[in-house]
Amino acid sequence: MQGIAHEGPPGYGHGGISAMLLDESMGWACVATAGMPGMTVSLQLRYHRPVPLEARLRVLAHVTGTEGRKVYVAGSITTEEDLATVLVTAEGVFVSRAPEHARALFPGLRDSGETSAGR
Repeated sequence: MQGIAHEGPPGYGHGGISAMLLDESMGWACVATAGMPGMTVSLQLRYHRPVPLEARLRVLAHVTGTEGRKVYVAGSITTEEDLATVLVTAEGVFVSRAPEHARALFPGLRDSGETSAGR
């Protein structure tokens, strides 16, 4: 994150940017691990410490379980400088839509069920 556009408290990132980073990373984890692109059903975040602007971040996400079309995912944000100090954690539930429902909701989807951005 860089610049005033992403700033919340002075010198720190806006919480919404952290949420966006985790939501996107967790969505990609659904595809990479569970093999299913998914839509976010719920995303619960916990802000442990402020996320500094101008810091290189590490955003991690991994699938914790699946149940039918539901994929359960967890994620975290740390700085590259201090991987042991977790700044933000998240838990989410993603649902893979049936291809015909996905195409009805999102006419721009390709046949594979992925958007032009890959998810």
